[in-house]
Amino acid sequence: MPPSTPLPTEGRSAILERQIAKYIKRGYRVTARTPTTAQLVKPKRFGCGWLLLCCISLGIAIIFYLRASDDAVYLEVEPTGRVRKR
Repeated sequence: MPPSTPLPTEGRSAILERQIAKYIKRGYRVTARTPTTAQLVKPKRFGCGWLLLCCISLGIAIIFYLRASDDAVYLEVEPTGRVRKR
């Protein structure tokens, strides 16, 4: 239950400092700070695992593409008008 009387700025700042420390451990960094407020940002990261997975997938797709042959159809219309497919 919150206290009925307002906390002094020093007490609020101490509470904020403890909360900031928890976020910093999770990778956040402080971008702006006053005695009773803080703005934190967690930089986005591109994992090497995703890069490796994408490269492997792309490599497999390229291998399948290079191994596949083009479809070719040879059509001939005979003198009788019949179409022959070879």
